[in-house]
Amino acid sequence: MMKNKLILLFLFVAVAANAALIKDVRFNCDSKNCAVAFQFASDKDLPTFFQKFDAANKKLTLGFSGTDFAMGEGTYEVDGSSEWVRSMRVFKEQYRGMDFLKIEMVIGPSINSDKNEIALNKADFLLKLKGNKGKAWTLSKLYAEKKKAAEKAALEEKKRLAEEKKAAEKQAALDKKAAEKAALEEKKRLAEEKKAAEKQAALDKKAAEKAALEEKKRLAEEKKAAEKQAALDKKAAEKAALEEKKRLAEEKKAAEKAELEEKKRLAEEEKALEKALKDGPKASALLPNLKEMTVLIGSGMEQFRLVADSPIEIKNVSSIDKASTITIGLAGPKKSPVFKVGSGSIVRAVTWGANGLKLQIQPGVNPMMMVQEGALIMQLPEKTIKKDGFLFWTARPDGIYVRDWMKGNDEKPNFETFVNKFEKDSKKIVSGSQTFHLRPVVRELIVVADEIELFAAPNENSQVMQRLSFGDRLVNIDLTGLYYKVQSGNRVGFVNKRAVGYMDELSAVQAERLKQVDKERGELTEGENGQGSQLDGLYEDRVTYSSFGRRDPFVEIKGLVEEGINIDQVELVGIIWESDVPVAILVESKNPSISYTLREGDKILNGKVLKITQTDVLFLIQEFGVSRRYSMSLPDKFGGQK
Repeated sequence: MMKNKLILLFLFVAVAANAALIKDVRFNCDSKNCAVAFQFASDKDLPTFFQKFDAANKKLTLGFSGTDFAMGEGTYEVDGSSEWVRSMRVFKEQYRGMDFLKIEMVIGPSINSDKNEIALNKADFLLKLKGNKGKAWTLSKLYAEKKKAAEKAALEEKKRLAEEKKAAEKQAALDKKAAEKAALEEKKRLAEEKKAAEKQAALDKKAAEKAALEEKKRLAEEKKAAEKQAALDKKAAEKAALEEKKRLAEEKKAAEKAELEEKKRLAEEEKALEKALKDGPKASALLPNLKEMTVLIGSGMEQFRLVADSPIEIKNVSSIDKASTITIGLAGPKKSPVFKVGSGSIVRAVTWGANGLKLQIQPGVNPMMMVQEGALIMQLPEKTIKKDGFLFWTARPDGIYVRDWMKGNDEKPNFETFVNKFEKDSKKIVSGSQTFHLRPVVRELIVVADEIELFAAPNENSQVMQRLSFGDRLVNIDLTGLYYKVQSGNRVGFVNKRAVGYMDELSAVQAERLKQVDKERGELTEGENGQGSQLDGLYEDRVTYSSFGRRDPFVEIKGLVEEGINIDQVELVGIIWESDVPVAILVESKNPSISYTLREGDKILNGKVLKITQTDVLFLIQEFGVSRRYSMSLPDKFGGQK
């Protein structure tokens, strides 16, 4: 039978017209088992009985139909540390149209079921329990002893209170007598003090009159001296103002000369920098030690081709591991960026690792692999494109090439044109000797609010197509005013641009929360190593540069300057989020009384405000062609950064 169902055990077919009476309850153990005995007044017309076990609350409830309890309803404490019965609550309740006397027992660990054996011993109703060790007791005797002890304690308390009352009355009489004596002495003392005070007041009055006369004389002398000093100060101030005016004129002349020289020096440095960038070695569009990566799609098949500086042998190419990664045993650089492939459905990203060249395959893809003339080729059927001709995309050290055989000549876009076509703001190219990050892929937007709506039109009053939550990924299609046009699964709609952001715009708090959400969903966050994969964790967004005599842009500037706010010298204290345009409030670190308000797009020293979220402000700092991102977070309730 199911848990928590009442098991009705009928002791007799008929129930007497008059209520049965339980006179007392006993607990005893013999050599075989222990039992709780309910002593009825008569063995005639015993009532219907049931028992119910509540494991969660450690209670066993017994029910007797049409029964009274001689000791009355209420709660009876037995033994709070007992292994069997610790207390009993006796009350009446209706069940299926019948009056039941319920005895709810709080039990110890030795009772763990409502399938306990029952028996009759004349007028005693026995509840037999498994076990034979327990302290015997009778409920009426327990409460008789407790009543006797309570009456004795009450009598002793009454006696103690009487003695305390007698002692208090005696002490009160003594206190009254002492108070009268002290009051008489105090009256005498006050009279003497009054007489002495009147005498002292007369002396003080005479002394005050004398002091007032002397103070008047002193003030007259100080006034005369102050007038004399003021005349001298005025003369000195006029002389100092004349000298300051002369000094400022000289400083202005020197500053104009220095400004002219600085402009000349900056022009020379700019010219030298442009020459260094022009004469430096040409930047490669590929990872080091690679000659070519090509994606070929069309006529029912898709192919990925890779050519390295060292010939590739099929025996050095591993199979796809649990992290969807293939390793090619070739020597490469110790550190390498990640080249994210933007076309095709075979390869997701390529990088150099400790064991060779790593290729991360798209999830669920299992291509055929071969080596031909030292090049690795992966191929699989292509079901999405059904037309003659091919789409051809290749990256070589000297640039990016695109060809559609259904069209005319090859496209040979430069880096900027190619990257802007696939993803805006995704390249970082400084000079031929510097590193850069090339990601020819569609940028992925991430929901950064707890919950948002996907609207059918760029209007919050339009139809809600879907509800999205923090961490959901969206494909960015277009920007319309305050709304991004995005794709979520097979749906295309609009979301508020303030509720989403790109991966590289997330604050440290949001990035950490995204990792946790992705882990719970079983997804891999960009930039996080998963199942031993080294592809997403190796990329370092690092830029090297030559300063050509200019200030290091990563060294702190002392003080705020006219060109804008120096973010190294301010703190974020608030964000106004509910307005039409979010506003960030900053204060100077050394002088919090000076505050500033910034909006997205506002200029700061060597940069601008890129994005404002509910908890963070993201800045874009640009100096000498080098870009870096910097974020500030609101302090938490304990004063630390979130």
